[in-house]
Amino acid sequence: MKKLVMAGIVGLGLGYGAYASDTKDTTFSVYGVGAKTDKNQNSSKGLGLNYDTEELKVKIETTSDYVKTGAVYKFTPMTNLYFKVGGNFINQKMYAPDNTNARVNQYSGAIAGGYMLQDDLYLELGGSYTKLNGSKIGTSYEIVDEKTKQTYIELAKRWEVSEITIDTTANFGRSYYEFKKDENSYGAGLDIYPTNSSKISYSYQNEKDNIASVYGLEYKGFFVEYADNISSKTYTAKAGVKIAFENLFDFSTYKMPTNIKPHLSELHKFENITFSTNMNIQSSQGVKMTDEAIAEANRPTIAMATQTIDDNGGAFSTALPAPTVTKVVSGAVYSIVGDPTGGKLTINANTGVATWDGNINPTQVYTITIKVTNPDGGNSSVTFTLNVNDNA
Repeated sequence: MKKLVMAGIVGLGLGYGAYASDTKDTTFSVYGVGAKTDKNQNSSKGLGLNYDTEELKVKIETTSDYVKTGAVYKFTPMTNLYFKVGGNFINQKMYAPDNTNARVNQYSGAIAGGYMLQDDLYLELGGSYTKLNGSKIGTSYEIVDEKTKQTYIELAKRWEVSEITIDTTANFGRSYYEFKKDENSYGAGLDIYPTNSSKISYSYQNEKDNIASVYGLEYKGFFVEYADNISSKTYTAKAGVKIAFENLFDFSTYKMPTNIKPHLSELHKFENITFSTNMNIQSSQGVKMTDEAIAEANRPTIAMATQTIDDNGGAFSTALPAPTVTKVVSGAVYSIVGDPTGGKLTINANTGVATWDGNINPTQVYTITIKVTNPDGGNSSVTFTLNVNDNA
């Protein structure tokens, strides 16, 4: 993979090529989607729509697990200078380990500026901001609110090799997380156009917990794409048709695309952020147990059977067996709750062993409650019957 990145960088340094002057077709795409958004769940199927011009791109995608929408607008105040703004919204079903699920919303916005260094070489700087609105999932799990930011720099280079057009991009960036350490990222993309209406593409993006590859193939309006997220073990597969038109409402202008080569300023990172990265849930913690569920899972347990002892006329003490406990950690404290014996029964706070020391008359039956408390405050108690025989 490092070779691919290096190839992209080397490509940026190649000599000038002829920049395609023809404007690409305005297109409308319809495609089927198969997406696996959770490695422990089955994939979901749905439909996607995409409107694409050099200035405006709009995408809508829906399956049984999510609804995703996004848009990018590019404006060019000067011949060699452009700016982009983008945004998206997703509503996605998130699954907990116990298979409960809930839908969460995420919003993001992005902005970038680019400059034409040469006819076939562009430099772009940009960034994005994402806001995830968390939710409780079932009774024991949740995904929390989180903000994520990204910045990047990208170089895009085009050159012509005989009749083939090759676009290469390389990007470097940094992601800023709310709940984990910030990290650097890098990526590269390669688009090969054997003809104006055919394309072979591959892109790779590397972040610590988000390593993804995207493969694409397009020919005369028919296209397939497969995005594989190696880190999360999820994927998205698409297959569809792309129609070119001059007037969306005039079917007579519809045709199969004859030029799908984009302006070099349309590649790649900004569009990937808006239509891919930020269309996935940005959560550094993922679905996790709630604090209450963690406390319950770590709460100690204690058990004690009915006990029968003799008072021995108070001549000597009698120790009861220690209670049976689980999830009790070092530093736990045992206590008797509401002692009904008037101090005749005491307990070792460190071991939980209770001791009888006293004389009664007549035989007594007591209801005893022993409580164990861990250092984190988690506690449990047990109530048992204590029969004390007056034998002296």
